[in-house]
Amino acid sequence: MKAPTATRNRTGDWSIVRRLFRDYIRGQWPILAVAVLCMVVTSALTGALAWVLDPLIHFVFIEKNARMLLILPPCVAGLIGVRAFTQFGQDAILNSMSERIIAATQRDMFKSQIRLDIGALNSVHSGELIAKFLYDTTLLRTALTRGVAGFGKELVTLIALAGVMIYQDWQLAAISVLLLPPVAWVTGNLGRSLRKFSTRGMEETGVLSKSLSEALSGRRIIKAYNLEDHAAKLADGRISERLRYLLRAVRARAAAVPSTDFIGGVAAALTFAFAGYQSLHGQLEINKFTSFIAAMLLAQQPVRTLSQLWTISSEGLSAANRIFAVIDAKPAIEDKPGARPLTSAGAHVHGAVTFENVSFAYASGADSPAINDVTIEIPAGKQVALVGPSGAGKTTIFNLLLRFYEQKSGTITIDGTDTRDVTLQSLRDSIALVTQDPFLFDETVAENIALGRPGASREDIEVAARAAAAHDFITALPLGYDSGVGEAGSKLSGGQRQRIAIARAMLRNAPILLLDEATSALDTESERQVQEALARLMRGRTTIVIAHRLSTVLNADRIYVMDRGRVVEAGTHGELLAKGGLYARLYQHDLVDEDPPSLESATP
Repeated sequence: MKAPTATRNRTGDWSIVRRLFRDYIRGQWPILAVAVLCMVVTSALTGALAWVLDPLIHFVFIEKNARMLLILPPCVAGLIGVRAFTQFGQDAILNSMSERIIAATQRDMFKSQIRLDIGALNSVHSGELIAKFLYDTTLLRTALTRGVAGFGKELVTLIALAGVMIYQDWQLAAISVLLLPPVAWVTGNLGRSLRKFSTRGMEETGVLSKSLSEALSGRRIIKAYNLEDHAAKLADGRISERLRYLLRAVRARAAAVPSTDFIGGVAAALTFAFAGYQSLHGQLEINKFTSFIAAMLLAQQPVRTLSQLWTISSEGLSAANRIFAVIDAKPAIEDKPGARPLTSAGAHVHGAVTFENVSFAYASGADSPAINDVTIEIPAGKQVALVGPSGAGKTTIFNLLLRFYEQKSGTITIDGTDTRDVTLQSLRDSIALVTQDPFLFDETVAENIALGRPGASREDIEVAARAAAAHDFITALPLGYDSGVGEAGSKLSGGQRQRIAIARAMLRNAPILLLDEATSALDTESERQVQEALARLMRGRTTIVIAHRLSTVLNADRIYVMDRGRVVEAGTHGELLAKGGLYARLYQHDLVDEDPPSLESATP
């Protein structure tokens, strides 16, 4: 059973190597050809340096030829100078290639991951993905610079030096070759161990990155609940587990060179013993022996380096395998063949939205679906509110309309067109979303607003900000619209972040507007201003509002009351109050307290 497994592993390794060459190395063949030329010249000159000792000793030290003393030493200096130049050329080119390859893989990883559907993105912790971006690509870079490049350079150098050794004395060369099989056996075993421990180390790096990411994201809770010691204990455990595997990998990596040196020492001792025997019998000239020994000693470095390449390459192959797994990930939700733009043939999107018998569950086989057999009709240009207790399925309606997830059954249409028949880009271009907890990128205020419509002018950005009651506080910032907002908008208050998010939605000017209690973080005066702005924005547009405070949806054209994933009531505010059902009880609950609670605390 073991043999087939090994074959599959070798096949997989070669598949990874072929893909690296096909996708990332082959396109750089012109500069790679220059690097190979430099490599060959460097290796040939290394062999020449060993060979030149033969005539140097023969003519200068044995024949005492003064003329050759003026010729050979400058030749040696010239050889060393040219070799240094070509060595620099090959190292600079190969390292530059490696950096470009790593940058290309990182671009492909990011493009692949950012295009995944929400469900797939939620299934992988951001810390693990960041670890792959940084740690795995570092291992791949090392494998490329010291592994792939080193293999070619050292192998050619070893061939050149072996040629000198065979030329000077083939019998001594044959004895030196005896070290190769045991070196291959040792490095093979060390490589397998290193790959195993390196893979586990990479996995533990992902776990550690996840822990660090969570600690930083939850820093307010950690501080508020005095959880510093708890967080430090968790991090310590994960660091220790990672260290355990990394140390085992370090030991395997460190054993490669001493093992090779020991075997090389045994081969050298045998070589000297046989050389002594030849010398005693007059079969070996000192100049040839000196050249041979120089070549053999110079060959120790290529052999030592080659012994490390298997271990380094093993780490790199493991990293490349994980990198390609990220790159090859495919979204579950994407444009189907023949999908057309929602605005095909120049038709204007009116924004009539219909959910017909739609059901969906976030987890496969879940006992209680998020929504079950939901039917909702939203005429174009009308304002509709979704209300109900926490877990009723309101946010799921938004997620399905945006095709963050795909419904299990039923149909969702816009202007009578199934959302699954149109391109994702055109669908989402027709929708503007403002969430209860807005997210801002660590860019400037203007750049965050402009995300609503990339390429918008500064004038358009300012118009949107004024409409969202954000212009005044923005201009009061140190750099105005060019002020940075910090990580996730940390330099701004909750109300300020909300107004920038609203300005972003206003700039988008989409026919369908999704509002998840968009004014909940605003003070009374700002809320009044934004409500007026939203009223202007909603005019003539289809607006769906998730309402936690029922006072914000009294004027909605229609209110859908949801509970446990179903629509249980529908009508206007007055009609629903008159029914005396769930909506009436929720509304009464809002009136009890001066500061109405969110519906998360409401119960039917």
